[in-house]
Amino acid sequence: MHNHLGVVEILISTITETYLMVPVLFVLYFILEYFSHTKQLDLISRLKISSSLGPIAGTLLGIIPQCGMSVFVTTMFLSRRVTMGTLVATYLATSDEAIPVLIANRGQEIMIIYIIGLKILIGITTGYIVDLLLNKKYYDGKMPESNSPHAVEIKHELEKTNYGKIMIHSLKRTLRIYFWVLAISAVIAFILFYSESTQLVKAMGSYPNIQVIAAALFGLIPNCAISIAIVEGFLHTGLSFGATIAGLSTSAGFGPIVLFKDGRSRTAIRILIICFTAAIFWGLLINIF
Repeated sequence: MHNHLGVVEILISTITETYLMVPVLFVLYFILEYFSHTKQLDLISRLKISSSLGPIAGTLLGIIPQCGMSVFVTTMFLSRRVTMGTLVATYLATSDEAIPVLIANRGQEIMIIYIIGLKILIGITTGYIVDLLLNKKYYDGKMPESNSPHAVEIKHELEKTNYGKIMIHSLKRTLRIYFWVLAISAVIAFILFYSESTQLVKAMGSYPNIQVIAAALFGLIPNCAISIAIVEGFLHTGLSFGATIAGLSTSAGFGPIVLFKDGRSRTAIRILIICFTAAIFWGLLINIF
């Protein structure tokens, strides 16, 4: 009976702590959807993503919390219009749903600025290093057909539409992300309730460098729940800031799926290894300083 009451209390507490995120997420996603349907094509054309400014442009696109950005730059890479460094920069800058979730968690304004600033630094720096070392390498495989189902995301986000469709799409995205936040928060709460939470948090804090490697591996899983789990781990379980950045740097949305499906597996593996190595390097560096 006691355990049953504990479960109910945890669920009620989790809902109470998270339900206020819904209106914040909806407003944020509505603004992002409106922007993407009206101004994003102009932004992309002005960024000169195919020029020497590619890594900068890719980083700025990656920072935008839209799931289609990494897909868009991946298709550009597969059609030999951007360099490998530009694609790496985009992947490293992408945080999937992390920024909206942090915005919805009030009181995290400074942390959001830190994360965005570091992601911009990491994306641009690593992108140019990759282009320098690989002599601005472009995709060298067979030109693929654009038949990936994930390409629908970027098509939907880049075409003009009416306010009704924007609201519906924003609401669906809000509820999907809130569901993951609620589920992950509940799991964390159960773990902390049924275990020695103080020792657990202390144990995690004792191995910050191992956290970096584990988070970077975890971030490679192409699902928005992963970036949410990393953020929740940082907010509630003592995940180090370096590990958080490392995990969010390998969370590249649907881009890697399209890269594997429509491109050469060897090229895709090479790019993910570069991103994984860069994420660990920057995560360890952040933990040191």
